[in-house]
Amino acid sequence: TIFPEVANISFLIRKLVGQETKLVLGGPHATALPQESLGLSAFDVIITGEGENPLMKLIDGVSQKYIAGICYREGEKIEITRGSDFVKDLDSLPFLAFDLFPLKKYKCSKIIARRYPLVNYMTSRGCPYQCTFCNHNIFGTKIRYKSPHLVVEEIKQMLRLGIKEVRIIDDAFTFNMPRAKFICELIIREKLKFLWTLSAGVRVDSLDLEFLKLAKKAGLYQVALGFESGDQASLDSINKGITVEQSIKAMELVRKAGLESVGFFMLGLPADTEQSMQKTIDLAVRLSPTYAKVALTIPFPGTGLFADYEMKGLIKSRNWELYNLHSLPDIYSHPNLAIKTMREYYNKFYNAFYLRPGYLIASLWRSIWNLSIIDYLGYGFQTFFPKLFKPKLKS
Repeated sequence: TIFPEVANISFLIRKLVGQETKLVLGGPHATALPQESLGLSAFDVIITGEGENPLMKLIDGVSQKYIAGICYREGEKIEITRGSDFVKDLDSLPFLAFDLFPLKKYKCSKIIARRYPLVNYMTSRGCPYQCTFCNHNIFGTKIRYKSPHLVVEEIKQMLRLGIKEVRIIDDAFTFNMPRAKFICELIIREKLKFLWTLSAGVRVDSLDLEFLKLAKKAGLYQVALGFESGDQASLDSINKGITVEQSIKAMELVRKAGLESVGFFMLGLPADTEQSMQKTIDLAVRLSPTYAKVALTIPFPGTGLFADYEMKGLIKSRNWELYNLHSLPDIYSHPNLAIKTMREYYNKFYNAFYLRPGYLIASLWRSIWNLSIIDYLGYGFQTFFPKLFKPKLKS
């Protein structure tokens, strides 16, 4: 997690603004561990869960003890109020103030975005699924939606600001498929010209070809898919609620629609063994999405996985600075695997997927077609030779 860095920054800000300015923190980690987060930082208030309503009440001067879902300092004591204060009508929220940011200065690799300026945009909140590696402590398990007409009106405002690409980051954009299709139809009807992606990892059991073709016509060019594992027992051990066969079918649909794909995979799931991790590597190669990303399973605070491992005495460290999806220090004991073994399969995954001759040739042609071959070569060298080719930070 990034909480240790956030805590350090809070002390720096406190020195700059003094004691009279109230500092407020939110987010998954702070929501999972509000008292600890407050005690280890210079913040005055932690908002546990969704932030808009509690924050407005703080600004309006409502007594902290009457605001649901916050943790705050009361002299030397730390108090916490229970409950949450969700925004019931997402249409009531104001348009995000993108105009206050120098959007042209925010850039990322061409693997992530084709055009700039780029923004992340959420059209719904909440996720009804119960995957144990994820948490629902911010937006909850009940989905709330912006109306399709408002979504399109907000996209129009983004385009007027010069935004060229939109990353939809809903947890469950395709859960309500009629709504998802209607949004695409409205974009087409309004003749809006922009690129967009489904970047948060769409469930493989929630897609159909009609939607994918309609979305492509509306400007979608890339969809991320949460495959997670190539082993059914491993999928079941995180309550994913999908099958390997559904992953294969979903990839076929995305390919038929002519869309780029990003496959999300995980190694070190609770039921994983060396054999099941090899199945995950084999599935990634078989599916062959445009890009594949694998993470080492981390039991983050606030997740069902963390609660289960803590109850079983498997959590070895609460140094949150070590909780990194791509390095995995010795922070917990896996039921079946050594940490070293999981790291080995992490490297094996990337080598097996990206160093295939067929994939390298396809990537070469794609980079030539996209006029981005120099960038792609740079990404490749940084990935496989990180000590020799460090990314340069642009000012």
